[in-house]
Amino acid sequence: MGAARAVDLAFHGALAEAEAALGRDRSPEARWVRAYVAAARGRFFDSLDLARPLTARAPRAVRVSASITTGSALRQLGHYRAARHYDRIASKAARTGAERARATIGLAADAIGLGQAAVCARLLADAAALASTRDWRGNVRLDWVRTEHAVATGRPRAAIGPARRSLRRAHAEHAIRHVAKSHLFLGVALVESGNARAGERELNDALRAARACGAEAIVEVARRLLERGRDRVAG
Repeated sequence: MGAARAVDLAFHGALAEAEAALGRDRSPEARWVRAYVAAARGRFFDSLDLARPLTARAPRAVRVSASITTGSALRQLGHYRAARHYDRIASKAARTGAERARATIGLAADAIGLGQAAVCARLLADAAALASTRDWRGNVRLDWVRTEHAVATGRPRAAIGPARRSLRRAHAEHAIRHVAKSHLFLGVALVESGNARAGERELNDALRAARACGAEAIVEVARRLLERGRDRVAG
């Protein structure tokens, strides 16, 4: 019960509360939740230490979740080929539509990180076909990668729609870390589209929301993007 409650709390950005809900639970699911929370806080090496062993030795559903978390942490560290290895593990172990969709979204994100825009587009289409409308988190992540793909392929205006949609979904779920990251993606899309002032507002909103839930990686990215914008104005 503690792990199930902690999963819901973690997904909604209540990171400290999720850790508290786990108590002394040392089950594989609890260890994966701790890995997820560590990644959400920006402690990617800690997350890898916790999640990677579970990708080989845990109940199937935990192996899938741990593989996706491992892939995500590796992407944040810039290791896209290694991330793809774990997302493929997740894809092979997946049994439900939601699991297959999430693994495919991870593979699409890996592809864009590797500069494989056409592969990413195909995987995004596959993920969209698999994703359930009831899976808010999967759909938010899908729109994040759609945003990345549009920006990476020189279509920043096309990135604004999915970024706004991800923000609406995250707000509807009161999922503060997803709200923060959606503000971040929208800010980038707006800046790249030539609307620097609106983009800066979104980045500041990302900064505030990320600080509120302890998502330090998002804090750092938002701060760096805001500083880059100020440097551009000063130059």
